[in-house]
Amino acid sequence: MFDKKDALKIWEMEMGNKEYAYDFSGKRMKKSDYNIDNQVGWVVTYIKPIEVGGPTHIGNIIIMHYRTFEEKGLNYPKFKIIDTEYVANFDEKNDSYYIEKVYDDDDDDSIFI
Repeated sequence: MFDKKDALKIWEMEMGNKEYAYDFSGKRMKKSDYNIDNQVGWVVTYIKPIEVGGPTHIGNIIIMHYRTFEEKGLNYPKFKIIDTEYVANFDEKNDSYYIEKVYDDDDDDSIFI
């Protein structure tokens, strides 16, 4: 785990000076509630967990709501948060990991009139 000082630096880098922000799954987080298991608590963790070979560099770090973190667990590269599927990817060019929502073939963003 990251200490609060380092976590707040990462928050500033990722979220700016906002008091509230949202993680990739849409859960609301509060800057002052780092590492607190509550409605707006959050953690700093690794997209590819170090337990499954993930690196400890900045390109693998992500801020997540406490509950998102619990749901994701050590699952990599595919995982579910509530009923939504996600996949973690690695961008070799930027030496970084990122998360994308997985869309079903049935998902259609077009509008028919």
